[in-house]
Amino acid sequence: MRRLTPVLLAVVIVGSFALLGCDRSPQAEVDKVYEDGTYRGAFLDRDEMQVNIQFTLENHTISDISYRLLQYRGVDYLEDTDPAVEAIREQHMQVLEYLQGTDIRETLTSLYEPGNLVDDIDGYAGATMRASKIISAVRDALNRGVYAF
Repeated sequence: MRRLTPVLLAVVIVGSFALLGCDRSPQAEVDKVYEDGTYRGAFLDRDEMQVNIQFTLENHTISDISYRLLQYRGVDYLEDTDPAVEAIREQHMQVLEYLQGTDIRETLTSLYEPGNLVDDIDGYAGATMRASKIISAVRDALNRGVYAF
């Protein structure tokens, strides 16, 4: 029993710190303060940049949001003319249209359910649209801070 006590204590302490530092409640997002300026962020996986996004914040309102890069496994979704790729690109563009003019603190969490934001274009399921990559790129930008004032 003596060996179990230090291990249990360590688990409780580490778990407590994790819970305190990871407040993802909607209120926690609304309370955040971001400086006005242009932000850039990216989502990388396996040493491959897949999403690079840029946007401007003014009083927490998103404007001028665009993809600097949108690709996966060597396919450039911003340039490819294949109908399947065009459908996926259109879904990703709808996410940007949704975010344009909104308060970043209130709308970012809604991207976790992209089916509510994006039309199913040409029969391609929402599963092809990786909103989590966009969320990661936006959060990366916010964590990095203002790119340009």
